[in-house]
Amino acid sequence: MKRKILFANQCSGSLMIDIVNAYESSGKFDRVELFAGQINIRPSVPNPSVRVIKTIRYNNKNAFLRLATWLVAYLHLLLVCWFRSRDTELFLVTNPPFNTFVPLFSRHPYYLLIYDIYPDTLIHQHFLSRNSFLAKLWTRRNQRVFAAARRVFTISEEMKKVVAQYVEEEKISVVYNWSHNERMVPVPKANNPFLKKYQLEDKFIVLYSGNMGLTHDIEVMVEVAAKMRDDERFHFLFIGDGGKKKLVVQKIAEYGLQNCLVLPYQDNSVLPYSMGAADVGVVTTASEQTGLSIPSKVNAYMSVGAVLLCLAEPSSELGRLVSENDLGHCFRKDEVPAMADFLCKLAGDGGYCSRLKANARQMSYHFTPANAKKFLIDA
Repeated sequence: MKRKILFANQCSGSLMIDIVNAYESSGKFDRVELFAGQINIRPSVPNPSVRVIKTIRYNNKNAFLRLATWLVAYLHLLLVCWFRSRDTELFLVTNPPFNTFVPLFSRHPYYLLIYDIYPDTLIHQHFLSRNSFLAKLWTRRNQRVFAAARRVFTISEEMKKVVAQYVEEEKISVVYNWSHNERMVPVPKANNPFLKKYQLEDKFIVLYSGNMGLTHDIEVMVEVAAKMRDDERFHFLFIGDGGKKKLVVQKIAEYGLQNCLVLPYQDNSVLPYSMGAADVGVVTTASEQTGLSIPSKVNAYMSVGAVLLCLAEPSSELGRLVSENDLGHCFRKDEVPAMADFLCKLAGDGGYCSRLKANARQMSYHFTPANAKKFLIDA
């Protein structure tokens, strides 16, 4: 008898769609559903036989809207689960983070995909005390829920170590994120319409693209841009949205910088060209959260052949990836002069820069959509 499975991920991008499609095409399920508030198609699209259940979109404009949209999506998901037969399997992603509470109120068999680990993330962001009643209760609930899952997936070996405090390691599988490097490819500057639109074809582009969250030290790159304001070779692009965007805009205005441009998220059709504009791709991780998250933008940067400039602990998994494969360099957030020197070395030594770019593109072939099939390990 074929089975039924419901995937739940409030913000579903191409990686989630790849996973859903892998399950649908496996032939093991006669009904595959996706519960999502938004689906970012770039370039994956759900198989026509996948039923999409729409919920409220995630809103990260401020803490209240973030919590409210998380809560509404979670309650909606509970309602959907209650109307599914008990043999319907669940594939729960920590988006919203309350999704891991669903098994406490249902008897459906389930899998977990841990992108962000709560309450650990809230504790490290100082929103929650480790000794608080809520943190202790959440920890106990995690231990109960994780232990009963068919399989717990996460996206790095470091995250596996953190997840292992809730469940035995034998139940945890690591599947690394990926990108579609047949679509995200290096783009010559002369052929890049995005660069032409902003008249930046002759500039060495340092790009930050993605969520400008409160835990990301994006404003450090404004300090770097300020230090390099007289070097006309460089231009710094900040593309995206989030809690730190206002600060970035304010600091650029405060310094009167002409070598910076702040843009909103780009349309999917523009994304290969905006990402492909990068000579250097900036990746930020909060040092106190090492092991709790790994930026997915790393894969896109590698696909377009961008050198990686990371604000991350060199000893982290990201740091080891960068250093062992000669993809760029990791810095502490207070190493502004060293970052400026690194960028100058890249712009001044074409052979060195080209080698790092080629290394990045080559490494992208280790992280492809074939990884989606690894989620079928117990299916």
